[in-house]
Amino acid sequence: MSTKTIATKTLALLYGCFLFSLAACSLNERGPLASWESGVLRVGVTPNYPGLIHKEDETGLISGFEADCAALLARRLHSRLQFVELEWEEQIPALERKEVDIIMSAMSITEMRKLRVAFSEPYLTISQMALTTQKWAEEFPSAQAILTTGKAIGVEKGTTGDIYVQRYCLAAEPFFFSSPDAAIKALRDKRIALFIHDGPVLGAYAASNKTNGLVLLPTPLTSEELAWAIRSDEPDLLKTVNSALAAWKEDGVLQGLLKKWLPQ
Repeated sequence: MSTKTIATKTLALLYGCFLFSLAACSLNERGPLASWESGVLRVGVTPNYPGLIHKEDETGLISGFEADCAALLARRLHSRLQFVELEWEEQIPALERKEVDIIMSAMSITEMRKLRVAFSEPYLTISQMALTTQKWAEEFPSAQAILTTGKAIGVEKGTTGDIYVQRYCLAAEPFFFSSPDAAIKALRDKRIALFIHDGPVLGAYAASNKTNGLVLLPTPLTSEELAWAIRSDEPDLLKTVNSALAAWKEDGVLQGLLKKWLPQ
């Protein structure tokens, strides 16, 4: 073999090694694959929201609008779906710690939350509303009556209902609960006069507690958009989620699921 041929092959080998090292560096800089890229979509949920995301008492299965959307998204990503149950206040911290890939649990878009997470396009607009008892219903004919009351108001800690009461209901005595069920019990026990939460949640509770005299006040207190939360450093997942959401809106799947789980 000629010296020229040996030199050519040596250069080719060195060049191949150089390209391989560049690829390896690129992979190392990007870091390990995200869970959803490796075949498992971890979805953070707080399953205490009737209709949107809840846990069946008898079977322990997680179901609702969010659960159905999560299953569709996992299928689109060719991933296995894994629900990760969390306390509401742990949702964003768990996302930041990379313990979940996405939060699909009726989370409202707020400016404070946008500082920590990226939100998908919204899929539903809701209002904060108030649930009370027949005894107190006539005392709250308007939003102004709620804003100025000095009575006890219950909220689920860390929710937009919590923010609303602390910001606007300055004369009220706030009571903080870990779940809607706990607040509903306090309302039935007459420890609070009002429970402020998302309208769809309160509507479901009012419908199932008619015999206990619970009344949903018809006055909307806010206007909020619900969306799914993703880490800000996951633009590919955000793009995929928004693409899926646009397709579901276009073909009527989203509206069908909303009608299934949140009938008017």
